[in-house]
Amino acid sequence: MLAFASAQTLEKLEWPVLLNVLADFSQTLDGRDTALARTPNLSSVEVSERWTAVEPLKILAAQGLKAPIGALIPLAHVFRAAAKGQVLDGPSLRAVAELLEATRRVHAFAAGYEARCSTLRRTRARILPLPKLLDAITRAVGPEGELLDDASPELARIRRGKQQMRRRIEETLTKLLHGDQDLMPYLQDDFFTVRSERYVVPMKLDGRGRVKGMILDTSASGQTLYIEPLAIAPMNAHLLDLDLEEKLEIARIFRELSAQVEADTETLGHNYEELINLDVLTAEACLAAAQQAGPVQLSDRPCLDLRDARHPLLSRDRKSISNAIGLEQHHNILIVSGPNAGGKTVVLKTVGLLHLMAKAGLLIPADPTSNLHLFDHLYLEMGDAQNLSANLSTFSGHLLGLKPILETAGARDLVLLDELAVGTDPETGAAIGAAILETLATRGVRGVVTTHFDALKSMALTDQRFRNGSMEFSLGNLRPTYRLLLDLPGQSFGLEVAEQIGLPAAVLQRAKELRHGQSSSLDHAVKSLMLAREEANQATAKATGERLQAESERLRWQQEVEHMQEARRKAAQQLADRYDSRLSDMRGEFEATLKEIKQAAKEQDQDSRAAVLQGRQRADQTLKQMGQTVGEIQRGYDIEGKLPGQPASREQLAPNTPVYILPLKKTGRVLRVGSGTGTDESIEVEVGILKLRVPLHDLRILSPGEGVASPRPNR
Repeated sequence: MLAFASAQTLEKLEWPVLLNVLADFSQTLDGRDTALARTPNLSSVEVSERWTAVEPLKILAAQGLKAPIGALIPLAHVFRAAAKGQVLDGPSLRAVAELLEATRRVHAFAAGYEARCSTLRRTRARILPLPKLLDAITRAVGPEGELLDDASPELARIRRGKQQMRRRIEETLTKLLHGDQDLMPYLQDDFFTVRSERYVVPMKLDGRGRVKGMILDTSASGQTLYIEPLAIAPMNAHLLDLDLEEKLEIARIFRELSAQVEADTETLGHNYEELINLDVLTAEACLAAAQQAGPVQLSDRPCLDLRDARHPLLSRDRKSISNAIGLEQHHNILIVSGPNAGGKTVVLKTVGLLHLMAKAGLLIPADPTSNLHLFDHLYLEMGDAQNLSANLSTFSGHLLGLKPILETAGARDLVLLDELAVGTDPETGAAIGAAILETLATRGVRGVVTTHFDALKSMALTDQRFRNGSMEFSLGNLRPTYRLLLDLPGQSFGLEVAEQIGLPAAVLQRAKELRHGQSSSLDHAVKSLMLAREEANQATAKATGERLQAESERLRWQQEVEHMQEARRKAAQQLADRYDSRLSDMRGEFEATLKEIKQAAKEQDQDSRAAVLQGRQRADQTLKQMGQTVGEIQRGYDIEGKLPGQPASREQLAPNTPVYILPLKKTGRVLRVGSGTGTDESIEVEVGILKLRVPLHDLRILSPGEGVASPRPNR
């Protein structure tokens, strides 16, 4: 069965480079190898399952969270040996312990995040920590695979005995070397050493037969004899016995631990596979988080509909330009044109790499509303196939690469052709290129083609199976923007690019003279359209700025209205309180006066008439005072505390300008005025000991000497 893409196609699209980036996120050696061996050969069901598993891990990875697997070494050989009943050595047992420790860590980590991540929940259910085996190995085997003294009581006893025996031998030898008058004259040097696992001293040749002991070895020159003095021979023998006991005990311990590993080999192997699988999934999640990638819509119908698509390798080094790269339902081939170094090949490689990523189950750096079809095969031919060793020119090599595509590509295949039919004269190249595109479109092939030929650009104007796309070029600063504009043929802008690179002015001037009058009508139309588009973009930017300014003004007035409403509410409350208090007192006085009048009216004598007159006068006075109070309330309700200062504009503000801050209802002074663009829009002000950044719409400029901290309260 033909692979989705040939090895040459994968190499040209830099698939191995992307896999290396993916592998760098892995923690284990086997995880890294698995990532590097990734092939784009999954079905749509497998791709969906993979995306479902990686997406929740990506959300955690974006927060700096990932399963603490650690740097596990490959363990296949250990599992094979254990399954056969072989005795494992210290490093192998230690590697098993590292696996058990990683299993414990991941199990605990998954328990904490399984509610947020279905993949971790599934992994936790599939792995089984073996704490007893972990404890048995770590208690017996050290970090470097050495057997610890406490591996067993018997081993501890033997090793203590060996230490004591060595100390006794060394003490005895020290006394012999410095105090035995029969031995000292024949010593080659005053030190002792070990030969054949026994302590010995170096003797001169003439000491043979004169020193009691056994010769165990000689020096390379033959001038030194290594003799075991008779006094330490029994101790050496006992030390050798202890060495043998130690080796037997070590072998016993290793056998017991290996037997325990053998009993759990199946579980250990399953745990290892799950951790390696989780390592690879986590690496994919970390890559997706770095690229801001995610799942997209999979379409059963062959289509090309990538939105906000970014090249997965460029996005790691600098901010990648995103593009909408698509074909309508009636289109077959997108013809991309534009200046050299303008991004045509990047667009083509982006399409190829994103389809490779999808077929491999990797999340896609594109908008989730994109529609992506898993084509049967991906074909790529780039117009750089010169092969001198095979006696092939650029054009011959290019045609040789096109031949299998024309022979096999079908309706469920994706074809990418970079600089189609280059390497020969433009008329012939354009004719061959047009014939190739018509053949592919007739078969229903979907594809992307880059070209400089006007004849190929014109195909989209007369044949709806083709769609134009051009790489945008700023005529203002003579630089490419790397943005793809659909339904618009592009220009090469060769002279503009040459001028930007810095070719000599005389060469450029002569080139312009030679080109004068030779530009095609298509070039003129496209240039006019590009100029109109750039003017429209500038007008849009200006309108956006004015809209933002208007929005700022609206917010400022909204703040002022809210400020006034709050001040009016407080003033009204104060007036109401004062009104209630004063009218309550007057009401009491008025009622007392009326009571006196009623009482006097009943008595109907001279004194009573005088009292009625006085009561009426007091009532009139009270009513007059009530009228005055009502008038005072009416005047007071027209709030005297108007907002201090005038609305602020950025041009009026400068350091030390006095301002009133609406949200705080306090005055302050300006420290720094931002540029008004990007993130530098707010104004830095000082209010007392505080330094704040305040939006322009929250400020009012105070006149000199105006220092009101808030609207004046009612008197």
